[in-house]
Amino acid sequence: MEKIIHSVNLTKVYGEKETSVTALDNITIEFIENQFTAIMGPSGSGKSTLLHCLAGLDRPSSGEIFLRDQNISTLNDKQLTKIRRDSFGFVFQAFNLIPTLTAEENITLPASIAGRKPDMDWVNTVVETVDIGDRLTHRPNELSGGQQQRVAAARAMATKPEVIFADEPSGNLDSKSSKELLAFMKSVVDELNQTIIMVTHDPFAASFAQRVVMLKDGKIASDLNGPTQEEIVSEVTALTNI
Repeated sequence: MEKIIHSVNLTKVYGEKETSVTALDNITIEFIENQFTAIMGPSGSGKSTLLHCLAGLDRPSSGEIFLRDQNISTLNDKQLTKIRRDSFGFVFQAFNLIPTLTAEENITLPASIAGRKPDMDWVNTVVETVDIGDRLTHRPNELSGGQQQRVAAARAMATKPEVIFADEPSGNLDSKSSKELLAFMKSVVDELNQTIIMVTHDPFAASFAQRVVMLKDGKIASDLNGPTQEEIVSEVTALTNI
C-alpha cells in the first residue's frame, strides 16, 4: 500500500509568546491510500487542527506535509486552493449544502466550479452507493438530516478526490442515520477505493475505521490497527484519565 499523505515534524502554534498554545507538537505520521482512518482524542488534543493542516485549510507553524511526493506546506494560497479542489473532498458536521440547488446539483457543484464536466458514470456509482437516487431532484430542505449528509458525502466524492477529509461527519445525525452514513463511508473505502481521514469523538463512529489514531496534548498517544469498539473505549478512557 502506498502512502498518500504524510507529515514530518508538523507543529502548529496559535498566539504569541506567553499566550501561545501548541495545538500540534512535532507530529510525524503517514496515511496510506484506500484506508479509512479515524483521528480521536480528548477535547483540545489537536485532532481538528491536524485534519485542517493535512487538508490545506490551515498552515502549519513548522514542519512539512506531503501529498504523495508533493510538499504542499510550501504552496501559495492559489496553489493550495487548486489542490483542495482537485485532490481533496470534504465532509463537515454542518452539511454545507446550497439550499437553492437540488441534491444532484449540489453533488456536481465542485466539478462545475472547476469548469469541468462531471463524470456522470462515476457520479451515478457514488449516488447508488449513497442510496439517494430517488432524492436527486429534492432540495436540501426536503431531505432528512441523514439524507443531507449522504448528499454532502456524495459531493465530496464526485470529483474522485485522492483523500476525503471528514470532520465529525455524523455529529448532527440521529443514531440510525449516523450508522448508515458510517457504513456507507466504510463501503466507499472497500468498494470504490477511496481514502478517508475522519475526526470523531465517538468510539462507535471510530469503530468503522480500519485504523484509529489517538492524540493527546498535540502528540500521537497511540495508533491502533483494526480495533474493536471496546478497545477504542478503553483507550479513550485511559487517555482521559492520564
